[in-house]
Amino acid sequence: MKKILAICTSPDRGGLELYFISLVKYFSNQSHIFTACRRNSHISKKIQSNRILIKKNNIFNLLINIVTLLRYIKNNKIDIIHVSWTKDLLLSSVLKKLSHRKLSIIYYRQMKITRPKKDLFHKFIYKEVDIVLTITENLKRECTNFLPIAEENIVVLKYGIQPRNTSGSSKENIFTEYNLDLSKYTIGIFSRIEEQKGQHLAIEALNLLYEKNIQLLIIGHCMDDDYKSNLEKKCDQYGLIDRVKFIPFIDKPSEIMSVIDLVILPTYEETFGLVVAESMMVQTPVIGSDAGGVPEIINDRHNGLLFKTKDSSSLAEKIYLLYGSSDLRNKIVKNAELFVRKEYDYDNHFRNFEEIIKRVT
Repeated sequence: MKKILAICTSPDRGGLELYFISLVKYFSNQSHIFTACRRNSHISKKIQSNRILIKKNNIFNLLINIVTLLRYIKNNKIDIIHVSWTKDLLLSSVLKKLSHRKLSIIYYRQMKITRPKKDLFHKFIYKEVDIVLTITENLKRECTNFLPIAEENIVVLKYGIQPRNTSGSSKENIFTEYNLDLSKYTIGIFSRIEEQKGQHLAIEALNLLYEKNIQLLIIGHCMDDDYKSNLEKKCDQYGLIDRVKFIPFIDKPSEIMSVIDLVILPTYEETFGLVVAESMMVQTPVIGSDAGGVPEIINDRHNGLLFKTKDSSSLAEKIYLLYGSSDLRNKIVKNAELFVRKEYDYDNHFRNFEEIIKRVT
């Protein structure tokens, strides 16, 4: 197999970064994948071999990073640059232009595109990109409309969800660790804390269902302190302080997913919704907003529930449906597991990726 330099200088630790880590680890035992990541980033802590650490990719460090990586590419005889984070595209394009090796660039686009990017700057960048991979058909349409790249070079590559061994997860132990009430119906949100992720909608929905025996977990890294403060004020205003728990980012969310009653994804417009597929995999029902790529995963009332985006009343109605019907829950869980194991098979994802690699020269 051709040698790949996987670049991701993102300092964050969300779904994009977790996928990047799984990509590198999957191919690491074959000795043909190398990593370039930012010093002291979450990725740098998870990937320890065949890597090069570079500085924050800004205008001041760009030249240093280019020189460093050109040498690394030459010494390791790299054939392909794999890009996950949009902000690494300029660096990668320059590397391809300046390298004496014949390089190809594969860009795995995982975030929504909201505006055209066909100006001279973006044309310069995308001229060097050989293949754009997208995680959903919806995102492929956006790339076709907004990016200066031929449609035949835009390919859908669905995520692969690795089955998690959660058999050792004890509900009692986890609930004790996070000071949760075992007697309550427990809902979880797994995403960064910022307004567009919609945590406030879940709190408002919980208030509408105040008489029900429900508690809410909000799990994820805080990206907006003011927004989190407003969430806490809203909990106080509604008398929900004791029923809403904030938990920082965790490395193994599936352990909590597997022991709670429901997962919700209230994001305004999620490109894919990795948490949706992961919840299905551990047989926990999921409710997602009816926008972005989520409807490609959730077939309403068949393998999950969809609510009207940005509408807490609609979310409350869907929560109540599952809260009150074990038959609906069992039906959804069964269908969801069959669906996710077929459509998002982990090994099949990487086999498809290898086939795509063969297409580039």
